[in-house]
Amino acid sequence: MPDTTTETDNITREVTIDAPLKDVWEAVSTDEGRERWLEPDGDRTIVVEETEPPTHITWWWWRESDTEPARHVDVSVTAVPDGGTRVTVTETQPAMLPIARLLATFEPVCV
Repeated sequence: MPDTTTETDNITREVTIDAPLKDVWEAVSTDEGRERWLEPDGDRTIVVEETEPPTHITWWWWRESDTEPARHVDVSVTAVPDGGTRVTVTETQPAMLPIARLLATFEPVCV
């Protein structure tokens, strides 16, 4: 049987923000905060998967008009000694499964 595992594309970004953890957490964990933080996009849907206040949140997002699979976002928020906050964002997008590879997984059936 052919290998049918899908691969993923990951992008991780880390930034230290000159703001207290409380303010940064609000920006990533609430609908209103994300609207200010992310580019405006009326076509984007976000579904929060898991929240561990005030340091970790994950969500899935996609554009309603897009044929790409949903992306998974993992956000960690950590206070740093100088009073700022470190934000680490990892976005994962499952690779599209090529049709030929998908078809190879099916057994021919004679009727």
